[in-house]
Amino acid sequence: MRKLVSIWAVWLCIGTAFAGVSDFDVLDFGAVADGVTDNTQAFQKALNRAAEKGGVVHAPAGRYRFDGVLTIPRSVGLQGVAIGPHSLFYDRGTVLMPCAGRDDETSPPFITMESSSILRGLGIVYPEQLPHDIHPYPYCIQTTGRMAGIIDVTIANAYNGIDCGSVNNESHNLRDINICALRRGIYIDRTTDIGRIENVHLHSVAWWDLYYPERREEEIKAINDYTLEHLEGFIIGRCDWEYMVNCFVIWAKVGFRFIETPVDPAGHDPQANILITQSGSDIGPLAVLVEKCQYHVGIAFENCQFFDGVLIEKENQGPVKFTNCVFVGWSEFLHGAHLVNKGRGTVYLTACHFNAKNWIECKWEPDIPFIQILNGALQMMNCRFMDNGNPPDAHIYLGKNVRSSVIIGNSVEGGKLKVTNKSKGEVKILGNVQG
Repeated sequence: MRKLVSIWAVWLCIGTAFAGVSDFDVLDFGAVADGVTDNTQAFQKALNRAAEKGGVVHAPAGRYRFDGVLTIPRSVGLQGVAIGPHSLFYDRGTVLMPCAGRDDETSPPFITMESSSILRGLGIVYPEQLPHDIHPYPYCIQTTGRMAGIIDVTIANAYNGIDCGSVNNESHNLRDINICALRRGIYIDRTTDIGRIENVHLHSVAWWDLYYPERREEEIKAINDYTLEHLEGFIIGRCDWEYMVNCFVIWAKVGFRFIETPVDPAGHDPQANILITQSGSDIGPLAVLVEKCQYHVGIAFENCQFFDGVLIEKENQGPVKFTNCVFVGWSEFLHGAHLVNKGRGTVYLTACHFNAKNWIECKWEPDIPFIQILNGALQMMNCRFMDNGNPPDAHIYLGKNVRSSVIIGNSVEGGKLKVTNKSKGEVKILGNVQG
């Protein structure tokens, strides 16, 4: 019996010795959560130690200042105390406070993430960034390699948010993230395998909440005025089968921008190939800007909302599809139009509705068509125009360079469908009704 007890004791000691080998606490490496002490070396020591075999570095609740930058090594996680999506408060949770890179966007990001690294359960606030005195900073977080994940993270006031595009990367996982970004929100590019973006919200409320329950109205207005003039929310270049769901941006100069990227040496078409669902862009001059997308697959929006306009530039040749989407308001940037296509690709509109309600003080111009197809092709079916007391004199304009168009089965509230057709291509308009 004594022999069995001794053996059990040995195994218990061995188990205890190995139980915490993958978990590390930044306080054990000299971190001080007082909001004043520089914690760069302490955090990096803990991360490097975890990198020896892979592991998790825990940062307890408190404020941690950083005068330098961090790298999360391969197969290492940096974990705060939050266990889900959260608001960031100065007096609660794990708060990282970066100070490096002020006035130099080209300097290294605050956090660089290597393959299979995880950042989770914490908040980030730039303590020297002020609503009435905004300065450039580099990206807050940059992913590299494969399968980096950012989960349950709130960023209060990044000039540039998350960079998944400056360095080749694959299969990034961005989930349950709240950001107030000032210049660039999420940048996706150089992605050669499926990336996932879920429940990412670009909203200045992430900055408002810092001093909860106090909200400083004058500062809120200054933040929103700045982002309306400067912020590009989601910037998307080369990606292969990217999936985005439940993502939102508000008070941005451009909500979703799809950029043109150079053709690679092998001749591949390195543009956006993405499906976006249950997402939207609210209160801004331009909800969607398509400079170029992948020729053979392109962009698909499903169950999305836009306030306001969509502009597809002349260099685009790929398909841009909208299914069960809502277009609301009056786009001052597009002089009243909801959608303007200048490109040679095909625009698909299926089961969408266009709402003329004017929620912004501006002059209503009923002779501006909701949809202006100046080039390419239009496939439009089962959509509805709702005038909300502002009956338009024009719904759809087809320019002379339009190759073809099918407009079928649509309905108009309180009037008939009005199409101006200047196209020299084949156009079919049928089955559209009033009611």
